Amino acid sequence: MSPGAVLRTLSVRVPATTANLGPGFDCLGMALQLFNTFTLRLGEPFAIRVTGEAAEVLPKTEDNAVIQAMDRLFAEAGASRAAMPSFALEVDNQIPVSSGLGSSASAIVGGLVLGNALLEAFVPDRKLSRDVLLRLATELEGHPDNVAPALYGGGVLAFHDRAGLRTTEVPIPPNLRFVAATPEFALPTELARRVLPKAYPRDEAVENVAQCARLMLALLKPDLDLLRGGVLDHFHEPYRKPLVPGADEVERAAMAAGAYAVTLSGAGPTLLAWCKPDVAVRVADEMTLAWRNAGTPCRALVLRPVHGETRAHWKFESTGDEV
Repeated sequence: MSPGAVLRTLSVRVPATTANLGPGFDCLGMALQLFNTFTLRLGEPFAIRVTGEAAEVLPKTEDNAVIQAMDRLFAEAGASRAAMPSFALEVDNQIPVSSGLGSSASAIVGGLVLGNALLEAFVPDRKLSRDVLLRLATELEGHPDNVAPALYGGGVLAFHDRAGLRTTEVPIPPNLRFVAATPEFALPTELARRVLPKAYPRDEAVENVAQCARLMLALLKPDLDLLRGGVLDHFHEPYRKPLVPGADEVERAAMAAGAYAVTLSGAGPTLLAWCKPDVAVRVADEMTLAWRNAGTPCRALVLRPVHGETRAHWKFESTGDEV
């Protein structure tokens, strides 16, 4: 590299997400204030460096989910990674892996957004729309409830109709806080999906519709008292909670400390307590204590929703060498 040369870096911060929000199985999700950061350092030989959560186990080869997402995007656009400048990928991983907080969705969305920014810079006529990014992310993840809020921010309802896959914003009242209590064990999504039944009794399906309508009204009005007593679900939580030892005790502790409701975040094992700001720290403490009493160390974070689309940003850095 010549003296005084400039290194170009391209970075994106992708938020953690919580999927389902209780009864909104595979269609509701929300972005939370916890981030993975993905950075491309252009002009460097291909390499992947990972810091933070699970740094020692995440793939540092082309099997990495970020690279896989980029390659999928390039194929969709009729381009290729080989036609782009060489780069090293740096991953600062702050979202726990296999925790129900959208770690895989963040990698997929990060790769797609970075790849699309490269297209815009080097072959702008091949840049893809946000709708296409969502479709690709959904294909890679298998469902849109995590990837949609990771891409668009805020609360999101994703649904299919005759026009295809569509999303709409779900308003999250500003006086809500979320305590994400994550025990120190992983729950692979594949296992959590295998325990789900293929069919449900009609009365349970009807009740889930009612609970989802209740949740939407509570958020839209807003009337958070509608959430009191907990938001019930019959589609996934009764089957997944047995895979999370201590979940019932932790939920009871959160409710006793003043939480409106507790939902299983995605496939788990993270439990998400919905709270007023003035009780959130107490709820976090009581959830942590309850899990420790059940024999499991736990980390509890008080999080706000994150709003705004996920976008990549360029930065130019001098090497510091004299010309």
